[in-house]
Amino acid sequence: MRVAAVACFVVVMGTLGVAGQRPAPKDQKPDAAVQAQAMAQQQEAQTLVRLADAAMSGQQAPAEFPIQFQNDFLRAQGSRVWVPITLTIDPAKLSSNALALYLRVVPRGMTAPPAAAAAPPVPDKNDKNSKDKDKDKKKPADKAAVPPPSGPNYPYEDLSMIDVKPAPGQPVRILRGIGVPAGSYDLYVVLHERAAAGAAASAAPPKASVFKQPLDVPNYGAGEFSTSTVILAERVDQLTTPMTPEQQSEHPYAFGQTEIVVAPDHKFKKSQELIVLLQIYNPQLSPEKKFNLEANYTFYRTEAGTEKRFNSTEPQVFNSDTMGAGFDPSGNSSIQAGQGVPLQSFPEGSYRLEIKVADKLSSKVLTQNVNFTVTP
Repeated sequence: MRVAAVACFVVVMGTLGVAGQRPAPKDQKPDAAVQAQAMAQQQEAQTLVRLADAAMSGQQAPAEFPIQFQNDFLRAQGSRVWVPITLTIDPAKLSSNALALYLRVVPRGMTAPPAAAAAPPVPDKNDKNSKDKDKDKKKPADKAAVPPPSGPNYPYEDLSMIDVKPAPGQPVRILRGIGVPAGSYDLYVVLHERAAAGAAASAAPPKASVFKQPLDVPNYGAGEFSTSTVILAERVDQLTTPMTPEQQSEHPYAFGQTEIVVAPDHKFKKSQELIVLLQIYNPQLSPEKKFNLEANYTFYRTEAGTEKRFNSTEPQVFNSDTMGAGFDPSGNSSIQAGQGVPLQSFPEGSYRLEIKVADKLSSKVLTQNVNFTVTP
């Protein structure tokens, strides 16, 4: 069977954050509409945080529309792991396209927010030094000048306002990227419909859904022979410029000037190409820094409840000769494996792809399996 080449992809871990609004010039009066929007978003944020707090404490969480969850794990820089997630929602279950999304990652089993840092002590009014400093002031000290206690500190936390516009007949898909160290976590996902401005009091209340997803983030930095999860993609796009750190969280499969368009439901038409992507980490190195890997791809088809071998592709070989004498797979470097397989010869049905990666120097073999479906 013909196998098309797949472009390499490299994980670039950026600093993720939410860009804030620029302060208005001192001589410019705040816009009433902007103030109203900021107040509405603040109230929305408080609602999302309360819902997450309640779910953490074991209270029954709203689930007014189903959310399908899918994620991958890839090694990032340093000791961190990049966790792209995809949330899929049926638009028919939503009453508004204006949504608010809150993500919170906590250590596995945590049931209450961690204690916030204590606020600095308020100066004692009877203290002589305080009296000397304020004796010429005609008004009392401004209490607002005392910094408030900082909020709880989680391994990851993100809040965003989203306006979704799914294509006709297509589900709503929300992609985000999470960067965390290896470990066992619980991810709380809170999706809440934003109330429309000026909505009547009699309007139906906004819907909300909350769910908890366990995340067992692998330790790629331990030096053990390992692989990323297997990514199944519809296509790989080339970008004119890399994503900015602010954009990276919303485009978690964009790496450098390449963006992978994943297939979260793992369904492909016969006219499509199945793109398989995989990263390999920490192969055994010889004293001369040489390595030798072989990746085998075998397809199995399920017929009448019985799985049978369908076919396989040519093995991929990764060594100092095929990768170049200067390539060093140690550290943060990784070996990019993958294939593009046309599906014209695949009958409709359910399949399992088995990928075996053999390290010839250590005699270790890693096996990854991923299911997919071929449709007309």
